[in-house]
Amino acid sequence: MFFKKKKSTEEAINDADKAVNKGLSGFLTKTFMGQEFVDQANYGLDQAKKFSGQGNLAMTGMPAKAKVISIQDTGTLINNDPVVRLTLEVIPAYGAPFQVTGDSPVSKISVPRAGDEINIKYNATNTSEFVVV
Repeated sequence: MFFKKKKSTEEAINDADKAVNKGLSGFLTKTFMGQEFVDQANYGLDQAKKFSGQGNLAMTGMPAKAKVISIQDTGTLINNDPVVRLTLEVIPAYGAPFQVTGDSPVSKISVPRAGDEINIKYNATNTSEFVVV
């Protein structure tokens, strides 16, 4: 009665989405904070939705080496780690090398640079989905 059940990450993200975009709280947010704030909040929520599912990819994805062709900061932080836009030349264990561009969180302690070789895991059915490991 005094303690609430802990919410999953997905439930918390969905609650935040409802608060910003729906009902009275959504109306008040748009009215008093402005559309630019709502757009930024929605971008952050989209990133959270995208990367909350990457825990599974880090466990079940196909391992590969990748050479960093370019890196760009997106200005987003997840758990105080930067999310960067990477263009990679992926060298999978099986199959032909391929190039991919996408966003991924990286450790703020060891941000890769152009020319570095890094370890990734990628979705074999959709190679545009990857995570730096």
